[in-house]
Amino acid sequence: MESSYRLGVDIGGTFTDLLLLDPGTGKSHLLKVPSTHSSAEAIAAGLEELRKRHHIALSQIAYFSHGTTLAVNTLVQRSGAKVGVLITRGFRDVLELRRLRLPKANDFFVPRPISLVPRRYVKEVDERITADGQIYIPLQREDVVRRAQELVNEGIEALAICFLHSYRNPAHEILAKRCVEALHPRLYVCTSAELWPQQREYERSLVSVINAYVGERMRSYLNALEEDTRKLGVACRIFATKSNGGVMNARSGAERPVETLLSGPASGVIGAVHLGRLLGDDRLVTFDMGGTSVDIAISQGSIPYSTENTVGDFPVILPAVDVVSIGAGGGSIAWTDMEGVLKVGPQSAGADPGPACYGRGSEAATVTDAYLVLGIVSPDNFLGGQMKLHPDTARAAIERVGKRLGLNSYETADAILQVATSNIYAAMLPQMARRGVDPRD
Repeated sequence: MESSYRLGVDIGGTFTDLLLLDPGTGKSHLLKVPSTHSSAEAIAAGLEELRKRHHIALSQIAYFSHGTTLAVNTLVQRSGAKVGVLITRGFRDVLELRRLRLPKANDFFVPRPISLVPRRYVKEVDERITADGQIYIPLQREDVVRRAQELVNEGIEALAICFLHSYRNPAHEILAKRCVEALHPRLYVCTSAELWPQQREYERSLVSVINAYVGERMRSYLNALEEDTRKLGVACRIFATKSNGGVMNARSGAERPVETLLSGPASGVIGAVHLGRLLGDDRLVTFDMGGTSVDIAISQGSIPYSTENTVGDFPVILPAVDVVSIGAGGGSIAWTDMEGVLKVGPQSAGADPGPACYGRGSEAATVTDAYLVLGIVSPDNFLGGQMKLHPDTARAAIERVGKRLGLNSYETADAILQVATSNIYAAMLPQMARRGVDPRD
């Protein structure tokens, strides 16, 4: 009888990990390959390598589930689509006003987070639904079409529709979406009511904007993944892990990518909690440092859940594993601001060209380059010896940053790690405080 395999894939900004399990024998095969601009291509390359190395027929894969940091990395790096918003007249500044709270209560000079959508791409529509769901001002198709066309003419790539009290009655949002899709069938369009039909206008609007911001990239990726895996002979359905630890099929993931925002980080927390139980230690700080982001969670015997997660500058109020993601991964780029202050992240060098030490033409100094210059990472044993690093190019990139700081390469590398570590520490302490955990314990 042929074996039936289960495949798990974790797609990071720098590397893609594949684990193939034979449930009958318990034997597993692990593979790590560099991520590419197309995550689907990285998975396809990994599957091909598994087939060659272990002589496995890919048609024998019966279950395929994967977690991806594509959405969270897109949000953290602010590299998503150009989004437009249709909103109820009089509420154009919902995304700008946020909750009228300072990000740090004890700092009056903290920079105000920049909205994902510039105000000029937020268009008001004459419509109104009351708090009890009654239509007070009917929606006019002509108004929707005119406003949507204005946004398309300005070059938007995705559209979020967020009307007041649509959680009570989504009729206007549904009608507006149909009007826009009839006029622009290739435009990515989503509504707030279909994603999070709850009170709190800012949070509901933000969810729909984030969904539109990452949606086109996720849709393109999932469509390409299904096509590429079918060509390789994988016949089973493809699932994506959700932020709450569940799974959804690829089509649902393309329609509601905001639910996969913490897909990869959530899976890591669930695995760490399970490992802690096996070891008999259930009080854990889970720390997942990838190429683009660092994901931190606090567990006290169970998987932590929350509706108040934070990704980059934005609150994510969908139910999810309680994890914080910040742009301080191995590929995070070191740079200096206008005042000459050293910063690390959130921009990442990714896998291609990657850090300077990869020798692929990048001149950006990253956290990985700092590790290499300080001797923390071996140039000959990276990725199990499969990938050779180049200390000279890493040192040259670090020195370019050091010239602006007046430091040598070793001092600069140490400063980069100190800044990255401080960023991580600053994210971890509030997590511990929220959970009532004393770091000394």
